Amino acid sequence: MSIAVSRLDIAVCPEVVFNALYRDSAYAFWLDSAAGGQFSFMGEASRVARAWPDRVEVDSHVVGGGFFDWLAGELSVVEVPDVPFGFTLGWVGYLGYELKAECGGSRAFSSPDPDAVLMYVGSAIVFDHVTSAVYLISEDSSWITQTSALLEDLPSPGLVVPAQASSVRARHSRAEYMAMIEHCQDAIRRGESYEVCLTNMVSAEVDLDPWQAYRLLRRQSPAPYGAYLRLGDMAVLSSSPERFLRIQADRKVESRPIKGTRPRGRTAEEDTELLKDLATNEKDRAENLMIVDLVRNDLSRCAVVGSVRVPAIFEVETYATVHQLVSTVQARLRPEVSPVRCVQAAFPGGSMTGAPKIRTMEIIDALERGPRGVYSGALGYFSLSGDIDLSIVIRTLVVRPGAAAFGVGGAIIDPSEPGAEFEETVVKATAMLSVLGAGFPER
Repeated sequence: MSIAVSRLDIAVCPEVVFNALYRDSAYAFWLDSAAGGQFSFMGEASRVARAWPDRVEVDSHVVGGGFFDWLAGELSVVEVPDVPFGFTLGWVGYLGYELKAECGGSRAFSSPDPDAVLMYVGSAIVFDHVTSAVYLISEDSSWITQTSALLEDLPSPGLVVPAQASSVRARHSRAEYMAMIEHCQDAIRRGESYEVCLTNMVSAEVDLDPWQAYRLLRRQSPAPYGAYLRLGDMAVLSSSPERFLRIQADRKVESRPIKGTRPRGRTAEEDTELLKDLATNEKDRAENLMIVDLVRNDLSRCAVVGSVRVPAIFEVETYATVHQLVSTVQARLRPEVSPVRCVQAAFPGGSMTGAPKIRTMEIIDALERGPRGVYSGALGYFSLSGDIDLSIVIRTLVVRPGAAAFGVGGAIIDPSEPGAEFEETVVKATAMLSVLGAGFPER
């Protein structure tokens, strides 16, 4: 396989490009660094793989083995052009939370959506937000010539009109969610867990154009790991601030778990006070530290001995609607371990489970009354270069005909106050509810 690449020194808006070239594609993606990232990627699928509880389908053909077995066999690294970014064609999509059944967890629920959907991308457009250059990369050099011409004169996508949901409901009511928190604390006091990442699911009846909804979401909540996945009848609209796992071709590994959230203040003074409180709060730092230790353990299973380190801890990052407490864990992958196996060893992300991971997932399974689906999983790319970059699926809408849903939650530890924990879920839901034109149930 030969891969061609062309750099164009032209200033084009990624949103305008996607609207013109991929908006009507049945299977397409935009990995959108809307806040802070250097590169964004977009393209459409030439093949589609779906994982179900009992099979993996590639273009409707069933292949043997589990999802991670199939993916590890599929991802043979090939020679790629020398470019300054990691995605040089390959597979793009999501891994849903229920894939934990292949990662030491149990299958407590079956999701109505596939456990994973990946699109094989043979041509892509890459935007460098620092230099304003555009790269066209493809297995077909004629595609580069044709796409170069298309980029010269693109129509405006027009105005974004917010939707209005006719009804919004939560899987667990406020009283039920607070009772679940108390069950988590009972388990913690019995020594079964240190921290339980409990979640709720909010669903809405709404006639939503997913592309227009994503345009609105990225305006209201720009994020470094934003993403729009069009997957046939479903779409995934993400404004995630959290990196699950980055594995580079040189086998460097990085995870950036988030634990600890505050809303943005109504004034500059209030905003500063909220930021300071998050940075110094003992409870938030404890939540974060427990997940850092879990991620260190997950990565150590695949890492060179002595290579796991924490170069940054308890850093506050600020986004459009929230402040977040973020830490960084790094390692180097052992030569005999494939990058896909490292993903499997660390999945689901510890910031969405709690610690210890396996027992805590069992506690979650007993409390939550349904699947998490796409939410709490991972989203991003598996590149032919050997690079992998995946975000944690939070701040994310899943849209189907006539309906939309999103998950929201928080970490429960012994000192947690149930009312405050519920209010934190309301804060985290702000951007998604704004897109739906709705308020949080029972508020």
